[in-house]
Order: sequence, then structure tokens, then C-alpha cells
Amino acid sequence: MFAKIYDVLMSDVDYDALYTWIKPYLKKEDSIIDAGCGTGYFLKTLIEHDYDAIGVDIDDEMLAIALDKLKSNNLKAPLYHHDLRRPMHLQVDVIISLFDVMNYFKGVKTVISQIKKSLNSNGIFIFDVYKYEVLSLYDGYHEIESDPIHYDWKIKRDQERLIHEIKVDGYTHMQVQYIKPLSYYEKILNEVGFSSYKVLEGPDVRKHYIIASL
Repeated sequence: MFAKIYDVLMSDVDYDALYTWIKPYLKKEDSIIDAGCGTGYFLKTLIEHDYDAIGVDIDDEMLAIALDKLKSNNLKAPLYHHDLRRPMHLQVDVIISLFDVMNYFKGVKTVISQIKKSLNSNGIFIFDVYKYEVLSLYDGYHEIESDPIHYDWKIKRDQERLIHEIKVDGYTHMQVQYIKPLSYYEKILNEVGFSSYKVLEGPDVRKHYIIASL
């Protein structure tokens, strides 16, 4: 049920603007994993621009929606159920993990370590994380909307967690995100062996965009 809600709520993101931002870091010959691809919006954008991309996600319902999205647009891409904390058993040039995927893990050292192992030499890891001030910004947040669907969304802060409660047509979904200081991610990138990284501003001003290189 939540995958369908998520797909609707993510439908108004400007994926072309995001692609324009990320394009300078990609080469046409790159092999790419969209790690935490969700319902496939950005994966679809990559395929439309002729990249060799694979989608992985831990949620089978989201993968099913991603598959339908690709098929309905006459596009193809491999899709795999996968927990990012486990080895991926393949090597690619670029791994992209956007839309705060890293914030869904209580700790990300294992995830980032596995991602590093799946990169070719000179590979890059592109990801975003919420800025630490989002914890205060969203504490007590409450939004009720009826377009494109009717939903009631509440967020509260619990130390370094944001707890989301989303109600749609009698269905309630609870989701936790873990928000850490930027230094937390920088320390992990150094510890697992990325040779360099840069922290950038990007399309979403609430987030840090990080480009880490081997």
C-alpha cells in the first residue's frame, strides 16, 4: 500500500532538473546502479537518456511499480530485490542513491562499505542526505492535502530521528529517518576508503549532495 502512496507523492519531483544537475558526473559508457530506486522515477530518467542502469530496492511492491513504469514507456532495465547492507556481487562505474535513501538506515557504514566494494576502480558514489537542521525544521510538521490524493502527514523529532506518520484512506504508515551531522558521513567515507569526496548544494536545498570517488 505505501509504495502506491509513495509513487503518487514523488510524481511531482522535477527529475529532469535533477538529471541536469547530475549529468556532468556521468559518462555515457558508465554502468550505473540506482541504489534504492523506489518506484523507478529516476531510473526511468537514466534509461531515457540511454544510460546502462540497474535498479535495486528492498521493497518488492516498489519494484513492481518501477517495472510497470518502465514497461508503459517501452523501456527496459534490470530490477533486483536487494538489501544494501549485503554484498551486491557485481561491479559498476557509478552508484547513485538519491531521495534520502541513506537516511533510512540507522547506521550507514555497512551500506557505504558494500557500495564501495561494488564500484570499479575510479568509480564514484553519488548520494544525498538531509542537512542536520532538518531535524528542527520538521519537528511538529503537519500537512493535510487532497491533491493528488488526500493524506494527513505528521512528523515529530526524537533526538536524531524523524518519525513520519502518513494516513491515507484509513491506512497508516509509520516511517523513521535517521538524521546525522555531515561529519558523520565524511568520517565513514574516509574510514571505508573513498579517496576523495565533495559536498555540494543541489536541487533540494534541504540536502547535502555528496560525490565520493575511489
